[in-house]
Amino acid sequence: MDYWKYYINSILADRNIEDVAIVGLFDNRCVWAAKPGGLFAAISPQEVDLIMGQDRMMSLLMGITVAGRKCSVIRDNLLVDEDNVMDVRSKGSDSRSICIGKTPKALIFLMGKRGVHGGALNQKVHNMIAGM
Repeated sequence: MDYWKYYINSILADRNIEDVAIVGLFDNRCVWAAKPGGLFAAISPQEVDLIMGQDRMMSLLMGITVAGRKCSVIRDNLLVDEDNVMDVRSKGSDSRSICIGKTPKALIFLMGKRGVHGGALNQKVHNMIAGM
């Protein structure tokens, strides 16, 4: 457990990152590690099911929710080999860029601080996928 705490803290040391979570993909689609008290600690297994679902067009049209927060899908390459990233933007007055990356066993969720461009998060998630 100390490993995950160290890993989450090292990610949060990046001045662009507001929130982070690592969520299991298979038997246990729950949050493995997250920022203590962060929004992403509340990501549900049902949200993971919808994000990983086969009806990709519905996600593009209707959007998704991440920890109960409605989001628009900007770019969906989550199931594309060599990319494995989905870029989304939360809706509402406190809109933020969110990037979701897929590893063989988990999803990585990153939320940028206010004003951080999604491209910076995308690069960070790609680096994290390579490191896992």
